This record gives sequence, structure tokens and C-alpha cells, in this order.
Amino acid sequence: MAAALADPDPDVVVVRFDRRRRAFRELSCFERQQLLESPNIASVEIGKDGFTAGARRVFRIIREYPAISRDTDRHFADLLTQNRRRGFAYAGTKFLFRAYRTYRKLLAQPRVVWSAVKTKRIDPETGIVLLSNPIVLGKFLPRVLHVTRKCAFICHDLIPILRPEFAIDSDHAQRFSRNIVRAIRAKTDILCTSKTSMAMLVGNLDALEGTRVHRFPMPSILHEKAKAAGRTDRLGAAEPFVLYCSTIEARKNHLLLAKVWQRAADEGVSLPKLVCVGKWGWGANELIDYLAAHPALSSRIIFAGPVGDLELVDYYRGALFGVVPSRMEGWGYGASECLDFGIPVIVSTAPALRESTRGIMPAIDPDDTAGWYAEIRRMSEDSAYRCALSRRIAEVHAPTPTAASWNGIKHALVGSTSPA
Repeated sequence: MAAALADPDPDVVVVRFDRRRRAFRELSCFERQQLLESPNIASVEIGKDGFTAGARRVFRIIREYPAISRDTDRHFADLLTQNRRRGFAYAGTKFLFRAYRTYRKLLAQPRVVWSAVKTKRIDPETGIVLLSNPIVLGKFLPRVLHVTRKCAFICHDLIPILRPEFAIDSDHAQRFSRNIVRAIRAKTDILCTSKTSMAMLVGNLDALEGTRVHRFPMPSILHEKAKAAGRTDRLGAAEPFVLYCSTIEARKNHLLLAKVWQRAADEGVSLPKLVCVGKWGWGANELIDYLAAHPALSSRIIFAGPVGDLELVDYYRGALFGVVPSRMEGWGYGASECLDFGIPVIVSTAPALRESTRGIMPAIDPDDTAGWYAEIRRMSEDSAYRCALSRRIAEVHAPTPTAASWNGIKHALVGSTSPA
């Protein structure tokens, strides 16, 4: 979205689907300002200074950015209560934020309406409409497809279809499946984030005949921000640590790492601390129970929660190495970010993780606890091994600029408007 907004090409227009009028229109000045200036909600630090201070910060964000989505109510309540989206405290906090967000949105409505009145409709017959996420459109997707001559969407993966047990819940998996099938039947172009996501499409979905499937390079957004801030060099850490950046959910396989660090403790082996960056998600009950049964792990495994971009940059700069034992991905962002910052990473044998690390990093089966234990010990204890892997990264890997990624998308879409 940011790349499209910043593109000076007059043929690129960021639009909004007006559900009431069932038509596309330009963004209003208010909406454009909100998109350009709103904080990265996923990485906002909430709750680290206590509930009251965190709540004040949430109220300030809502007041300044009333157009943020209702998903942020759940996100902020989860960060403040650490209840993993359950319990009375979580429900009450979510309701409080939702009520205040609705109030601020109503106050801002005159500005929104007046700004939208001055916007012009966009005729979708004149080009191709890129849906960054058709799933978010929900039940309105058929209407969007009905009013467009040509459409495209970005496919990150088909995990909710192929492995519904890894989805947020069954309703999400069904919505995902339904909208993906609708989009494909409408003969939309599909932009895949990796060869792995392309293989998921081609190998598991029917009715792809007549559909153009493309791949574009994923951007190194975090490294680009680090470069702009002059923070790409290695950073000495007071104490060695291993980094895993990911939402904490069943698919991401934090439980395997907990078992590795527990085995090290049982055998009297001193591993570096494990720092897990990311918010708590769904399906993490088994991990929670394991940690509760092994309380000593709290001093060896640090759950840092979601952090700001520059704080995450410093984690990458200071980490000894990274780990990504995820069971399934469409693209391994955490793994590729390790390479962007020049640090070695151990990944699972999931195809997307091998792809995102160019096949040059050690890969272990996500169920092979003994294999992970041995590799983590080797990476921790053998500095020559780590240095050799870092040299290999420097030889074959370079971060992908956002502009190059966006140009890949544009090239695919412009080509798709020409006769096959």
C-alpha cells in the first residue's frame, strides 16, 4: 500500500470500494493522510509500562487515527491483558476500546463525508484493480468482482485451505476458502509471494485454467528502514541471544524450541537465551501448558511481545543467529530478514523457508527435536561455523528494495492487460 501511494506514476491510483454505492472511488484527503501517517499497529508497544499507561496510549492512537480497523480493538486488548483473547478482562478491555473508537469515528464522520464528496469515481473498466487482500472484503467480494472488468489479488499462501487446523478458527478457514475460490472463478490474475505459494495454487486448486499466475519478489522492508536510519551494522549484545521473530501460535512451532532449551537445562548445557519477538496468537495452549510445567524456562526464554520497527532492527543486529522452526509458510519473512542483516538462521524443512533462505542455511525437520538440539548447540558453540555461514550470506544474498518489489507487481499487471 505504501509503495502504491508513493508511486508518482499517474496510472497508479489507490482506490476504495464504496460499499453503499457499489463503486470504486479515489481516496479522500482524510483517508490518504490516515494511511500515510498511521502507526504500524502490529508493532506498537502497549502494556510494557503497565495497564494504565498502555490504555492511555491506546486512547491517544484511536483519537489521532479514528479510521483504524476494528481488529485493533482485539489487538490492543490482547496486548494489555495478555489473556490470549479470552477472559473477562480481555472482553471488557476490548469493549472499552471499541466503544471509544466508534465514538471518535462518529466525531470524524463529517470530515470523512465532506472529504469523500470531493473525490471522483474510478471507472474499473479502464484498467486492472489489485486487491491486496480479498479475504478482508468478506461478503462484499462478489460485488467487487461484479463491477470490475479485470481484477488481481495477492496470494501469500493457502494455509487455511490446506491446513485448516492452523487457521484462527473454522469460520476464518471457511471465509478464506470461499473468497479464494470466488476470486479464481472470476479469472482474476494472481500475484504470488513465492514459488512455494505458486505451487500451493497450481497443485491444490481446480479451475485455474485461463488464470494468470505471477510471482513477485518480497521486499526487505525492515532492512530498508534500518538503512534509512543508519542502523544496519552489527550491534554488540551485552549477553548472547538467539532470535525468533514470529506470532506465537501452533503453526510457528515455539513448543519445539521450548523443548530444546529444556533439554539443554536437563543436560547442564548452557545455551544462549532465546528471545521470541511477536504477539501471542491462537492455538498456543500446549506451549502455555509446557511453560507452566517448566517454570525455570522463564529465565532462558524471553517473550518480548510485539516491538517497534527500530527495536526489532536492533534485535537482528545483535542476535547470535536466528531460528525459524515453523511448520508451514508461504514466505519465510523472519528467515529472509535474518539474511538481510547478515546473520545465519536455522530453518525448518518447509519449502518456503528453504526458498527464502536460498537453500544455503541449515534446515531441520520441524518434528526433529534432537536434530534441532544438535544444530542449535553447534551454531551456539562453533563461531567458525557461524562465520562461514555469514560469509555465504554476503556472497549470494542482497536485500530486495521496496521499489523493486512494487515494480515486479506492476510489470505483472501491465503484462496481464495485454493479449495472452
